[in-house]
Amino acid sequence: MKRQKSKAFIRYSEAEEFAAAMEDDVRRGRYTNPADTQRRFGDVAELWLRTKVDIKASTFNRYRDELRCYVNPKWGDTSLGALTSQGMADWVSELMEGTYPALLPKNREPIPLSPRSIRNIVKVVTAGVLGYAIEQRWIGENVARKAKTPKIIRKDEDMVFLTIPEVEELADTAAKIGTEVDGTLIRFLAYTGCRINEALALQVRDMRLDEGRARISRAWSESKDRRMELATPKNGKPRTIAIPAFIIPAIRQMCSGQADTAYVFRSKRGGHILDHNWRTRVWYPSVQAAGMDEIEGLRIHSLRHTYASIAIANGADVKTLQSQLGHASATETLNTYSALWPERLGEVASAVDQARSAAIVSNRV
Repeated sequence: MKRQKSKAFIRYSEAEEFAAAMEDDVRRGRYTNPADTQRRFGDVAELWLRTKVDIKASTFNRYRDELRCYVNPKWGDTSLGALTSQGMADWVSELMEGTYPALLPKNREPIPLSPRSIRNIVKVVTAGVLGYAIEQRWIGENVARKAKTPKIIRKDEDMVFLTIPEVEELADTAAKIGTEVDGTLIRFLAYTGCRINEALALQVRDMRLDEGRARISRAWSESKDRRMELATPKNGKPRTIAIPAFIIPAIRQMCSGQADTAYVFRSKRGGHILDHNWRTRVWYPSVQAAGMDEIEGLRIHSLRHTYASIAIANGADVKTLQSQLGHASATETLNTYSALWPERLGEVASAVDQARSAAIVSNRV
């Protein structure tokens, strides 16, 4: 049986100061039991995961994967009290250099991670576990939250925006490799900004083609057991999007004679399409066949960015774009695409000058 050792002091005044500090910590809720600092990080991580009942399954799976692959191989057997700021700083360097311990799928060797991945592993997952430990009063400091991580490049620097001719070339190629439905899907994504798993969840009853509108009320999402299931859109709120007129005839033909619950974008056999299958079967071959495989960072999500760039270049305001894209706030839209809006300081100054001149003339009359 382990016994807690008493703390020895040379001077009585030091003992009094220690007792007073401990009493203050208890009173302010900062006191931690030394025995709790001996808890294994891996055990605490399991408890933290169990509290994540209010997040999407895909997010839960990402947290679990990052713990299993990156965090626990480093800290799983370490006691909470043994975690230090220097240890975290050294780990960040290992993640940057690719020298970290890991348990990767198919025994892959570690490689240097991107700043965004490092931030998620350290500042979100690891710091989340330690934050939970602080809430339980097992430790008093979150060394992961304070850790310095490499700067993330601005979102607009790692986005890919296709030109309209490139979108058309990619859509025509997809129609040849797959079917006309595949070509229409690429155009729908690029000219509405819809997310891929929102588009694939659209049913005939969601389409208001006479009005040029579609109702986004569901999306395919990954469950905790890695199966795809219908859920709410990303921000949890349904929305109505506008569809350009030139796409409507193709959509109308795809909906003709179908039941209200039939999916708009269907496989040859009439069932729903899953994005990972479509990516392998149509997207990658089409990108390669269209000669776009050398465009670094080109993904399906790039079609959503392409829509935003086209819309902004043609006068879309922040609130309209937010509504179409389904962002949670206008701030999110601005943070994501701020660099795409043209600099209009000169126009604003000219407008103010004209308004002032008009007002002065009006008052004189």
